[in-house]
Amino acid sequence: MSTPAASVIVRAKDEERLIGRALESLRAQTVAAEVIVVDSGSSDRTVQIAREWCDRLIEIPLERFTFGYALNVGARAASAPVHFALSAHCFPERRDWIERSLGHYRHADVAGTHGIAALPGGRPLERIFYQDAVHARAHPWWGFSNHASSWRAELWERFPFDEGIEAGEDREWAFRVLDAGFVIAIDPDLWVSMSHTWGGGLRGFYRRRRREARAIAALLPQQRYGLRESVHEWWGEMPDQRHAAWLYRLDYRRLAGLAGKYAGYRSVRTRR
Repeated sequence: MSTPAASVIVRAKDEERLIGRALESLRAQTVAAEVIVVDSGSSDRTVQIAREWCDRLIEIPLERFTFGYALNVGARAASAPVHFALSAHCFPERRDWIERSLGHYRHADVAGTHGIAALPGGRPLERIFYQDAVHARAHPWWGFSNHASSWRAELWERFPFDEGIEAGEDREWAFRVLDAGFVIAIDPDLWVSMSHTWGGGLRGFYRRRRREARAIAALLPQQRYGLRESVHEWWGEMPDQRHAAWLYRLDYRRLAGLAGKYAGYRSVRTRR
C-alpha cells in the first residue's frame, strides 16, 4: 500500500483462539491501515493465522520480550504518521475506531488517544476528556493503555517506550509526554473491552495486577497504597456504575486484583 494513514501494531503470543478476530476487525475498519504483528515465541497457530491477515509479521525471541520492546520493534517497522496498539485478544467493535481516533489529531497538543467508559470513581464518561500530567499522576490506574491506543509517530521517535520495565510502559510513556505539555484524548467512543484481563484465571489476574502495581509504585514512589487504601478501594471505589455495589464487593476476581495490587505496592515499599 502507499503510505497509510495508520499503522496498527498487534502484540501476540499463543493467541490462536482470538487473534483472527482481532485482525479481521482491523481489516473491516473504515480507514485502511497497515497491520504489523509482533509475535514473541508462539507455540500454537498464532503465526500462521497472523500471516493470513497482516502486512508484516515480526518474530522476536521470548527472552527479549518486554511490552515496551515489542511495541518499539513494531513502531520502527511502521510507516504511518499515527501508530496504534491493539492486543491480540482485543477487538474494536466500532468499524470507525481508527477513523475516530485519527480525528483527534486535528488538535496539535494531542499526543495519543484511548477509550474508557467511566471516569475514576465509576461515573460514566460522556464526552471526550483531555488528560494532562496533573490528572494522570492523581489517577495513575486510569488513562492511556496499550491494549487499545494510538500515538503520533513523531512523538514516539522522541519518546520511545521504555524497554527495561516489566509492565506499565503505557503509563510511563504517558507521564513523559504529558510532562512535555501534551494531552491524551480519552474518548468513550474508542472504548475496547478489556475482558481478556480475566484470562489466566485468578492466579494470572493476581500476578498481572501485582506486576502493574510494582511498575506504578516505581513511577510514583511518593504514592501510598497500604492495607487501609486497599480496603477503602474495595468498599468505596466502584469500577463503574452499571452494576450494584455489592456485586463488585463480592466479585472474587476483583478481590484477586486488589490483593495483587496491594502485594505489588508492598514489594516495592519493603525494598526501599
